[in-house]
Amino acid sequence: MNISTTKKELQQAFSKLSKTTQIKSQNPLVNYTYISSSPAGVVLHSTDMEVGVKTNINASVNSAGECLFPTSEMNDIISVLGEGRVDIEVSGPHINIKSEKGLSFDISTVPFQDYPDIPENNHDNLFCIDTTDLKDIIASLLYAINSEPTKPALNGACLNFLDSNVDFVATDGHRLVKISKQNTTNIKGSFIIPKKFLSILSAFLEGQSETNLILSGNYIFTNNNNDVFYSKIIDEKYPSYNAVIPEENPLTLTADKSEMLNNIKAASIAANKNTNQISLHLSEGRVFFKSVNQPESKTVHAPLKSAKYAGEDFSIGFNATYLKEAVSKYPNDEIVFTFKDSLSATLFLPKVSNQKTTILLMPVRINE
Repeated sequence: MNISTTKKELQQAFSKLSKTTQIKSQNPLVNYTYISSSPAGVVLHSTDMEVGVKTNINASVNSAGECLFPTSEMNDIISVLGEGRVDIEVSGPHINIKSEKGLSFDISTVPFQDYPDIPENNHDNLFCIDTTDLKDIIASLLYAINSEPTKPALNGACLNFLDSNVDFVATDGHRLVKISKQNTTNIKGSFIIPKKFLSILSAFLEGQSETNLILSGNYIFTNNNNDVFYSKIIDEKYPSYNAVIPEENPLTLTADKSEMLNNIKAASIAANKNTNQISLHLSEGRVFFKSVNQPESKTVHAPLKSAKYAGEDFSIGFNATYLKEAVSKYPNDEIVFTFKDSLSATLFLPKVSNQKTTILLMPVRINE
């Protein structure tokens, strides 16, 4: 294989491809990028066996061929290449990369025959969504996705296509985010999309006004011009998320988002580092956060001056980190909480056009 391209082309390609690379893996091939040159052009493909990216680069093909580039090493080489033409020649187990200004690198490669193929996209189910809306949804879901490998069904977000709605859901058992939008497709069924795919997706979609998500077989695909980004779908059954959402929480609290975030941070200063617990105390005309750390003789009292609450007096405990994340992701300037009691799930009910958003947070027992 012998091709000529530019540093800019390689830089743009590897900035996308390297996102799928896993440094630690039982399969060493995931640390390589597959490249193929033919009269039709030059194609690069990188995968970690879960997510993958395929992209094309503009290049002159002097001779066809295929090989594997060590992804991390190629990124290092590209960073020091001068601007201008770059010649790449593969001969046996060696790759020679030469810049227009004479900088030259000889690196080794490994056989490409066992590198995984790009999965077949049969375009079975197509879901089209406004890209800005999708990015906002992803940002709202990511923090609630479980990261423990012992619960694989929760290691992604669920796309559940129902008769009238499509639900986007994420939960780790302690908090839950559910966003419902109108289902304008004929798709039915539930699909669990891995967190890694969603984490990379927003950057991959830059420049697109609409996004097509294609659900085909055991994979999800999306395109951006000549680039293809795909992921395996998690083959697990997602839990019945609607069963944990209270049908009625009669007590309501409203407060300014900025003040609430500041007071959560303030209360966190004295929180026990092991439990990370703070408490919210509610009574008519008086609402405040509190944290008590008995071993270290620390106490914080943080009143919410903007709070509006009318109901019975009660107190409820939260994990400070979970509460801060839920409030920081709340899309409105005024927070609306609803409660039933100190042991039941708290609901956050933001107002967002063209969708229904529910944020749930489980309380913790107050131990002060």
